[in-house]
Amino acid sequence: MAGSPEVVVRPAVAADAAAVARIHHRGWTEAYRGLVPHAHLEGLSYDACLARWQAGIQGATRMLVADVGSAVVGFVTFGPSADADARAAGEVWDLWVLPEERSRGIGAALLQAGLVELATSYRAGLVWVLEGNARGRAFYERHGGVRDGVSRTQLVAGGTMADVRYLFDLRGVPSAGQ
Repeated sequence: MAGSPEVVVRPAVAADAAAVARIHHRGWTEAYRGLVPHAHLEGLSYDACLARWQAGIQGATRMLVADVGSAVVGFVTFGPSADADARAAGEVWDLWVLPEERSRGIGAALLQAGLVELATSYRAGLVWVLEGNARGRAFYERHGGVRDGVSRTQLVAGGTMADVRYLFDLRGVPSAGQ
C-alpha cells in the first residue's frame, strides 16, 4: 500500500511480551467466537497470556514479531513438532495478527519468516488449524500448506475443539541468511 509504514519482522525480546499477549488474547477471544466453546473462551485471561509470553520470550520459545511503525502487530512461534508421526518436522505453533492489521501481508511475512527459520533444521513444516477456521485454512492453503488428512480433537471447557493439519515442503525454502 502506498504510504503504509513498512513491516519489519524481527526476533522477539522480553519487552514485547505485553503486546504479544494482547494480540494472542484478542485473537482467541475475537476470531474464535462461535468456533470454540463459549466456556473455553470465557476462561481465557489476558493475565494468563501475559504470564505465558513473559516466560516464553525469555525462555526457549522461538518467536518473531512484526512491527509496523513502532508497534508490534503480529507474531509467529515455531519449533520442533511434537506429533508422533512428524517428529522430523518443524511446526508453526502460533501465528496471530491484530484484526485491524489483517489483509496487509503481515501474516504472510510472519509465516514466510517462520518457515525460513524452520528450513534451517527441517525439510517439512506443519501447522494445526481449527477445523472451522475457514479464513485461517484458506490463508495456509494460499501460502503452500497442504492438508494431509490428519485431524485431532481436544477436550476444552464446555466441549471440544477439532483441528486439521497442514504440511509445508521446506526443501525449496531458502534458509535464513541466504
